[in-house]
Amino acid sequence: MIICAVACLALTSTQSVKIKIIAPKAWNDRKALLLTREKGFAAVVHSIRLGFDTTHLTMDSDLLPDLYQFQVSQKKGALTFFFDPGTEIRLDTFNLAKSTVTHSKSNEEWREYQSLVQSPSDQRLDAYLLAEARAKKRNLPDSARYWVDQQALERERLWSATTSFISNHPKSYVSLYLLKVNWFALKDRGLFEKLDRSLAHHRNYRFLSEKNKGIAKSASPGVRK
Repeated sequence: MIICAVACLALTSTQSVKIKIIAPKAWNDRKALLLTREKGFAAVVHSIRLGFDTTHLTMDSDLLPDLYQFQVSQKKGALTFFFDPGTEIRLDTFNLAKSTVTHSKSNEEWREYQSLVQSPSDQRLDAYLLAEARAKKRNLPDSARYWVDQQALERERLWSATTSFISNHPKSYVSLYLLKVNWFALKDRGLFEKLDRSLAHHRNYRFLSEKNKGIAKSASPGVRK
């Protein structure tokens, strides 16, 4: 009973987290929102008033590092970034999406994945979609099917490149996040076992652990399918 109680407390413990947001003085007292990103939907985590050198947040100890979004009321754009304790954001006054994030190793790894893997794949996929649309407009069914096949191949290339990134970054919270959001495509590639145990405190790791148990159970010879 005591062990269970301690375990529950560990899962719900909180930590004091610092985030520095550098904004023009004219933005003082403007409301900002820090949101988590979950499968394309945003959930409000914290409301922040700009104008403080450093903002102290009380957060669950298993929430960071993870992918977050930062918005400022009545300002263009939104910044999607990997939030580590101690992260510093220098706001771009014209487009928040172009703001600079420093003091975050996870965000550096996130930018690496975006620039080397995700963005090039998105560009190729957009080109294939455009070519398919043009073929359909010109009533060229064979050409349209070709570009549809190219889209499927590009998705497979993306999964393979993501697999390589995770395998090469076993201690990265970005790898943990990528495996979680792409679990349906990557679950049979043995990637969870490659993740470093230093990530085990994170809720994403526990989520994947439960998912992986289901995979292992279904693969056992004695389990009916």
